[in-house]
Amino acid sequence: MTGAPAGSTVLIDGVQTGQAASHNSHSQVLNVAAGAHKVEISTGDRIVYREDTYVGLGERTVVIVKSGSSP
Repeated sequence: MTGAPAGSTVLIDGVQTGQAASHNSHSQVLNVAAGAHKVEISTGDRIVYREDTYVGLGERTVVIVKSGSSP
């Protein structure tokens, strides 16, 4: 994942997995099981980005958080 605002909360399938490292600089690696996942980025109580993605067994998927995208 890359592009999330610094300090924003990262949720995978509705479960908080931590905070975004920094905005538009370093990528953040999150390990998930193979299958469909919902990635959400929130600041405070507001979801600022949402994406459904699929990760195949042994694959890597890059989620690029787009600034200004609506959930």
